[in-house]
Parts: sequence; C-alpha cells; structure tokens
Amino acid sequence: MLVLETVLRIRREYAGGKAIRAIARDLHVSRKVIRKAVRAPEGTFDYQRKVQPLPRIGPFQERLNTLLEENELRGRRDRLRMTRIHDLLVRVGFEGSYDAVRRYATRWKIERRKDAGDGVTAFIPLMFRPGEAYQFDWSHEDVEIAGAPMRVS
Repeated sequence: MLVLETVLRIRREYAGGKAIRAIARDLHVSRKVIRKAVRAPEGTFDYQRKVQPLPRIGPFQERLNTLLEENELRGRRDRLRMTRIHDLLVRVGFEGSYDAVRRYATRWKIERRKDAGDGVTAFIPLMFRPGEAYQFDWSHEDVEIAGAPMRVS
C-alpha cells in the first residue's frame, strides 16, 4: 500500500513531465499503480473490499466452523494447528489453499471475540490481608559469623 507521500511524489514527477515508466523504475512501483495514483482524485487512493468472496471455502464453511469451534473447546495442548485443520478439510474434498483457511480462521476468531465480549475486559484486583500471601527470595550470601566466613542460604 502506498503512503500519501509516495502518491504526492508520483503526481509531482508526472506533472513535471517525467514518464510513467521512469517513475516506476525510480520508485520500484508498478506502472499500473503509477497510473492509479495519477488518475485518482486528490487525496483518495485506497481500496476497501466490501464483500470477501469465498469461492473455495463456501461449500466447506459449515464444516470449517465446526472444526474451529471444536478446536477452541479443546485444551491448549490438544488443539489442532491450522495445517491439521486444512488437512482434515482436504480429506473431505476441499481444494483450496492453506492460506485461505488460515485467513478465514483469523477472521472467525476476531468476529467471535467481538460477539462474546463487546470490548469489555476483565480486571481482578489482587489484594491480600496480611499473612495470606508470601514472597520469598532464595539466594546465597557470604557472611562472617563470629569471625568465620560462611555461606548462608
């Protein structure tokens, strides 16, 4: 993604008469991006996808949701990695890539957190009455007792 400074530099150089190919070569940006930056209205040069198409995951979305829910209920050590979940989907006929499954799982997790917590975080104050909690520092010290050097734990 281009930052605004780069877009402005592209527009300045193009207005100065420099060729699109030369700008692309100097800034290490494709000519297609240079044309977009030049043709875009002032200050607007971004792309936001409205709907994420899921052509490969679509038929397997229900199975993937089930696998992700089951995986979240498991203990931390017993959880499946995304590569294993992808392998399980491939066994039932999924032809999509691992990255598609990983991206879907990331979005699924974010949506689940939004739905579950509504942004509320928990805070548990740790207050103890005297004598309920202890802290120990274990160390060895060299001391001199009655004129004799000793190591004390």
